[in-house]
Amino acid sequence: MKHRVLHIILPVIAGILFFGSCAIPYQRSDQLPVSGLFRTFAGTDTTNTLATVSVYDFYDDPLLQQLITEALDSNINIRLAINRLAQVSQYVKQSKAALFPTLDVGLSGSVYDVSKYGNSVRPKNPLTELQLAATAGWEIDIWGKLSSAKRAQQAQYFQQEATVRATQTQIAADIAGAYYQLITLDHQRAITEQSIESYTNYLQTVEDLEKSAQVTEVAVLQAKSQLASAKAYLPQITASIAIEENYICLLLGKTPASVPRSGNFDLTIFHSETPEIGVPVQLLSNRPDVQAAEFTLRAAHEEFNAARAAMYPRLTLTGSVGPDAKGLANWFNMPGSLLWNAVAGLTQPIFNGRTLKTQKEVARLQEDAAFISFKQTLLNAGNEVSNALASIRFVTQQAAYQKEQVDALKSAYEYSQELLVSGYATYLDVLSAQNSVLSSELSLYSTYNTIIQQKIILYRALGGGWR
Repeated sequence: MKHRVLHIILPVIAGILFFGSCAIPYQRSDQLPVSGLFRTFAGTDTTNTLATVSVYDFYDDPLLQQLITEALDSNINIRLAINRLAQVSQYVKQSKAALFPTLDVGLSGSVYDVSKYGNSVRPKNPLTELQLAATAGWEIDIWGKLSSAKRAQQAQYFQQEATVRATQTQIAADIAGAYYQLITLDHQRAITEQSIESYTNYLQTVEDLEKSAQVTEVAVLQAKSQLASAKAYLPQITASIAIEENYICLLLGKTPASVPRSGNFDLTIFHSETPEIGVPVQLLSNRPDVQAAEFTLRAAHEEFNAARAAMYPRLTLTGSVGPDAKGLANWFNMPGSLLWNAVAGLTQPIFNGRTLKTQKEVARLQEDAAFISFKQTLLNAGNEVSNALASIRFVTQQAAYQKEQVDALKSAYEYSQELLVSGYATYLDVLSAQNSVLSSELSLYSTYNTIIQQKIILYRALGGGWR
């Protein structure tokens, strides 16, 4: 008899160990396009990475730091992401509790009487029945279904945590981008005001020359037109400044207002050193959206493990204990009124309308989709880094040529004014040089701003901004 019992128990234990070991742990695929993920150029520093630089070290302007701090505390998108993280945290606690027994306590009572004209003997008083029961249930996680569900929920928590970091890096980049856009607009407004002053002086010069019959009224009208054209830039720039300030206030989660910023900031000194980008594999640990995509893949993998384990036999233990008696007096008569039971059940799904198999196959396809999405996120990250590096390198070269152009045009304008007074140049030469100076200088500062914006994008693309 003893040997027959062992012959039954041992195969069951072996089956449990076999099926329980079928939960495949997550491993990062070697098919990810990590090598050569982004393009580099000669002189690019790959020994270090900007991603490890603190957001307050990268943006060392005190006023900008204050804006970033305020945004990280009050931005609506960040607060929503943190709220969703708290929601997922509750589900993690629930998934952990699923591994433990459940316990319910119930109290029920009834009063009934027998019909006067029935077959049963009618009691003198109506009958009462009271029942108090503590019921426990426990699903034994022999195949790892509940453990896989718990790990899936934990991966979703880490995914949302990475999403919070990704939102923070994006908001910090948006604040910094808008802040330096404001500074650029301030420079352009100052350039325009200087040009208006210069155009006003030129108009006075032309009017004096007209009095001495050296130029005609046409020259005066042209000078007035040029002055009005320069003045027309001011409302446009002022409107752009107001819009940019309103955008920053929106990021701060408050109503529109003016935004304090540094004056006379030299746009050419913003991280003028060679960009430090590190190596592509560091994006897996530094960039929050890449981390979030991988945690999504982890969750999908564990959900597939849970869906597959759901097809195996389910072992449950249930039981209840409590007094159950007719009549209130008998209810307290222990242990005679005590009722208890214990049940062990092993259930193997056979035919269930293909529900479990469908769930398993869908979970497998969802894992495949999560891997594709992870791969695409990684490719997008590499593409962003590559584009930012190319823009910084070649737009910097463009700015150098534009600076030469501005210097040459300024000199040409000064010479043309002197030649006009001495009679060796026409007013058209002065107008042409004058107009070219303003447009080229405004364009140069737009190029400076483009370089700064691309450096901000590079910092975020490498995964910086959340440390």
